[in-house]
Parts: sequence; structure tokens; C-alpha cells
Amino acid sequence: TPIAGRTQAETEGLIGFFVNTLVLRAQLNPRSTFRELLAQVRDTTLAAYDHQHVPFEKIVEALQPVRDLSRSPLFQAMFVLQNTPTEALRLPGIS
Repeated sequence: TPIAGRTQAETEGLIGFFVNTLVLRAQLNPRSTFRELLAQVRDTTLAAYDHQHVPFEKIVEALQPVRDLSRSPLFQAMFVLQNTPTEALRLPGIS
């Protein structure tokens, strides 16, 4: 997931591209409940935020994954939550 990369007050007023990519892994266990999955994702995300200052290139360098120019070295799918206003979801017969 992309993250703003502005963790210090001194960088808030700067113009520039500070986005970093956090790689998050979730392990889906068919015996786990949805609440357990959410708790796992929350813990993983908070841990990743604690290390968001580490540049993506440094992680790739440290892990040395097999490289393939057709895809990112650490992930195959990216989820982005846009902060845009949305209308309430309305489905017939469901409230």
C-alpha cells in the first residue's frame, strides 16, 4: 500500500514526492474468523507503519528476491484506498 512518507513536521511544508510503498502480507487461514483476519491485518499494518522510513529499494537490496522486470520484486497486487467522498451503498431489500 502506498504511504505518504511525511512522518516529521519539518517535511509537511515541502514540495515533492515522498510516497513510499509498504508491503503487507496476510495469511489466510480457512479456520480463522473474519475478526481474526482483521486483527492480523491491523497488527501487520501498524508494524509496517513503524518501519515506513526504510526505502523500498533498501528492502529489495536486503532481501535479494529473484528479479523479473515484468513485476514488482516484493508484491503482485496493490490496494489503494482513495480519500474521496462516496455515497452510501444501497442494495434493494437490504438495510
